[in-house]
Amino acid sequence: MKVLLVADEFFSWGVYGGFGSFTRKLGGELVKQGVQVDAIVHKISSKQAPVGETEVIDGMNVKTLPRDKLGKLLHKELYATDADIIHSQSGMFDTYFAFKRNRKCKKVVTIQDLRTKQDLKRIGSSENTRLARKLSRGLALNLYGKAMRQADRVLVQAEMLVPKVREMFNLKNDPAVMHNFVEIPTGSLVKADVPTVVWLGRLDPIKRPELCFKVAKRVPDIQFYILGKSHDINTDYASDPYYRDNKNLHFMGFQTGQVKEEILSKAWILLNTSVYECLPVSFLEAMAHKCALLSTQNPDDYTSRFGYYAEDPKDPYYGEEDPLVDGLKKLLYADNWRTLGQKGYERVCEFHDLKKCVKDHISLYRSLTE
Repeated sequence: MKVLLVADEFFSWGVYGGFGSFTRKLGGELVKQGVQVDAIVHKISSKQAPVGETEVIDGMNVKTLPRDKLGKLLHKELYATDADIIHSQSGMFDTYFAFKRNRKCKKVVTIQDLRTKQDLKRIGSSENTRLARKLSRGLALNLYGKAMRQADRVLVQAEMLVPKVREMFNLKNDPAVMHNFVEIPTGSLVKADVPTVVWLGRLDPIKRPELCFKVAKRVPDIQFYILGKSHDINTDYASDPYYRDNKNLHFMGFQTGQVKEEILSKAWILLNTSVYECLPVSFLEAMAHKCALLSTQNPDDYTSRFGYYAEDPKDPYYGEEDPLVDGLKKLLYADNWRTLGQKGYERVCEFHDLKKCVKDHISLYRSLTE
């Protein structure tokens, strides 16, 4: 069996993000199970192979597509495949062209995230104000909808996406949920002796990392480990004296592997300060390490069920009352974080375990091709 993954993110070439991380992990795990995997990803990095060329990553043949819309239209031959299954993870234009170019292939779409006009307005997206981007988004959604209506299966990675898909696309049936996965640690988790918080994500405006740093200043006895960096090379919070002098703030930079594993293993709480989230991989990673959640977002009620939901105030930067600090104190009281972290761990083991979810993907592919 051969699968073609379509994605506009891929965790490589110095580019990082939840969608790309999951796509690369899915492809690599499928390869381990004997599935042939190709991937097509448009140009997102100067370190990536030139357009039209292929490189091997984790056993996958990853082809570079043009990023601009005209380039995609002029190079439709790059979408040709001999795969049995085309599985789109993201990339509205590329999904449409791949599906149209290969009509005989079985087709699957997994919607990792989908932002309505209300979502875009809330996060202050320029797509609402710039006519060119608004028109481009409208065209992309139209083509994406056409692709989904060609698909044999439409899936979402979180329940919260189902009504959005229903609202934005005219599909005959609601999509099914196919959960994203993480690796569950096999060894014992030894938590730190002192209250320890981890912040995991890009240090970009939509994630509002400054909120985390302000919380850290108000609770100097709690340790904060910041895992991530900004896509803006000029942004360096670790060098800013306002934050650098906080002895309980530890800027670890972008980390994978052992350092990330060690910090998650000892952390008590994951702090998420984003203005918008679907169901991020960072939540699942933290829950797999028995961390409670503390967030201004509550996707699929995970935050309220496995931590504390600090509902977004109108102006979280000022004022004596800080819902994040309040939530932190409530999680620490009587070791509530430990009880909630255990519940989150059990949830991940049941629904988001890597082996189970990869098996579910392969079963789906086989049901479509047999």
